[in-house]
Amino acid sequence: MIDELLARDLGLDAFLLYAPALIAEKIGRRGQIRDYLARLPFDTPWLRACRRLADGSFLEAAEVFVEMDHLPPEALARLRGAEVLVSEGRRPEADAQLERALAFFRSVGATRYLREGEALLAAAS
Repeated sequence: MIDELLARDLGLDAFLLYAPALIAEKIGRRGQIRDYLARLPFDTPWLRACRRLADGSFLEAAEVFVEMDHLPPEALARLRGAEVLVSEGRRPEADAQLERALAFFRSVGATRYLREGEALLAAAS
């Protein structure tokens, strides 16, 4: 799927790269997705968020999503950002991000992400 997206001229539909950008590092495609996003000759809030996600700047991306009032991608970006903070030993900051993400996941009954976030919260303790 990612290859098909990257082979297309997405133009203003580049927001479709949000999910791949979110997991780019985990699937070994960070460079490819970053390069694609960098070549796009325009700027939109979605592209700014996707570029930050692909760069691994999850919390900066979350703030762009806040500006756009898009809660689901904000919560996912905060969850990924919390993972990075935990890996860096920055527990208080990770906990703050997790609480914000978990509040959203609880409000919509997103049990998969609740479990993931709660496990990360427990691991950070």
